[in-house]
Amino acid sequence: MPVYVIAGIAVEYEGKYDTLIERSKKYLADESTAPLITIKTNPNVIENLRKRYPESNEAEYEYTDIGASFNRAIIDYDGIMLHSSAVAVDGKAYLFSAPSGMGKSTHTGLWQKLLGEDKAVIINDDKPVIRKIDGEYYAFGTPFSGKHDISINKGFPLKGICFVRRGEENSIERLSTKDAVTPFLNQTVKPANMDGYIKMLSLTDDLLSSVPCYSLICRADIEAAEIAYNAMKGEENENKSKILP
Repeated sequence: MPVYVIAGIAVEYEGKYDTLIERSKKYLADESTAPLITIKTNPNVIENLRKRYPESNEAEYEYTDIGASFNRAIIDYDGIMLHSSAVAVDGKAYLFSAPSGMGKSTHTGLWQKLLGEDKAVIINDDKPVIRKIDGEYYAFGTPFSGKHDISINKGFPLKGICFVRRGEENSIERLSTKDAVTPFLNQTVKPANMDGYIKMLSLTDDLLSSVPCYSLICRADIEAAEIAYNAMKGEENENKSKILP
């Protein structure tokens, strides 16, 4: 099976349909790379997806199944997926999370409009992975990138996580670790077993204690991007964080 490097993890899976195959191409690993994770489609999951989403097709079922399996497996490598749109600015990642249709992609698009597409780069527009590497959290692009398939195969130091809600006025506030737990867990994939679930809760607690989290109530306008950017960028300081290939 082909081997891919996603979020710094070598994983093998084989797609039958173009959706998974084409979106995975930029993550292809060297032929000598040994996989850490092996994923195969689960017929039971595929059948459940058919029943739940009869309007979809076999390619979408495969893509969803493989993506969910990967996102459950990475917990063993200090990784966790957050349903969000991730943008990199000045080599730092900012994640905007919300239920589908609530404006997370619109908001990162506004950051690009505010700062320029050359400065604000979308890392992943739907399911980036957060991993702890050498004591620091990074946000990575993945092939599981939503309907617009926007992703890059890089990892950036994670500067902040923001939970987005629509509102009539633009405002942002810093959240405590306790207040960030529920919106975070609501937008990730839960492990299938108790050991994995315990690992996920431990990693989540450490992550939310280490990375600033915010609540953004906003309109879909440029002022919302300005408010969020000014609040989340904080005071820039020099460090040895690096962008990961």
